[in-house]
Amino acid sequence: MNKENKRIGINYLKWFMIKQKCKVRRNAVKIEFEGKIPQVAEKTFIAPTAALIGDVIVEEGASIWFGAVLRGDFGRIIVKKGSSVQDNAVVHVIPDCETVIGENVTVAHGAVLHGCKIEKGAIIGMGAVVQDFAVIGEEAMIAAGSVVPTNMIIPARHLAAGVPAEIKKEITGASLMWVATSASTYQELAQRYMAQKKVQ
Repeated sequence: MNKENKRIGINYLKWFMIKQKCKVRRNAVKIEFEGKIPQVAEKTFIAPTAALIGDVIVEEGASIWFGAVLRGDFGRIIVKKGSSVQDNAVVHVIPDCETVIGENVTVAHGAVLHGCKIEKGAIIGMGAVVQDFAVIGEEAMIAAGSVVPTNMIIPARHLAAGVPAEIKKEITGASLMWVATSASTYQELAQRYMAQKKVQ
């Protein structure tokens, strides 16, 4: 890219940011949509390349990682305390509905959540998809690459895997202990990032 094209690109981005009423918090993009502005609590980590759009609520201690997009234009998205939405995850919602990510949930890299409810302490594996009206129970785990179809309910502390997802087994013992402590890994990592002022 030559210097002139680069200058044009930068100017276009500035124009777009003004036009869409973009706001910056810790360098992340916050875009107002129809009067609704993302609400982010203190003591959260929002990566510089994350995008929060419209009716999005991020509670204290949560973290939104690089390239994640939370688009609350059709309805509300809630990320509760201590949860992580990791790199390149996409969270959206159907009209007049909510997508709710409960406390201490792990949404791994590249996952897609759409109009669903993820209950406290659950883990959504890398590249997994959770579709409209699905409910993932407390401390349940969705295996990487799985697709949870519309209206499916995954019981608490169970593993689901496959396309479409099927309930495989109850999570017990050491596996349950790992699930229970998963959120703390990214909570601690977020603190380390926030300690570096250059990414805040």
